[in-house]
Amino acid sequence: MTTPTSDSAEQVKLKRTGKAAGGRPSKRPEEKLKSVTTHVSATRYEALKQGAAEVRQPLSQYLRPLVEAGVGRRKRPVLQLSVEQDGYLRQLAGLANDMHSLALKAQLGGFSAVGEEVGRQAKAVSKLLDYFGERV
Repeated sequence: MTTPTSDSAEQVKLKRTGKAAGGRPSKRPEEKLKSVTTHVSATRYEALKQGAAEVRQPLSQYLRPLVEAGVGRRKRPVLQLSVEQDGYLRQLAGLANDMHSLALKAQLGGFSAVGEEVGRQAKAVSKLLDYFGERV
């Protein structure tokens, strides 16, 4: 068996340096995320965990805006809705649009022309708002 000479090793290095590097490009230092470990009491941990559960987020995602806000004014994380709740909100938005169009019709054609429809829409809106009142 022959051992590779230093000339062949240099040729391999030259070949590799002449090529473009493959794979994912490296991130700039300001783009890299760093992890932070902290210690809290058991009661504080449970309170944070409960807060994360209320807005349906992982604990780390819930804590990030709180940490970034610092000691000053703290932002409350936004509630993430379930698929069912998102559907109800879409229905509520649709009913609001319907109510707006009925208000325009009432202004143009008189209130007696749209009275029944306004009543039906108001009941539907009330039903959806009752649903959210129970859930919140």
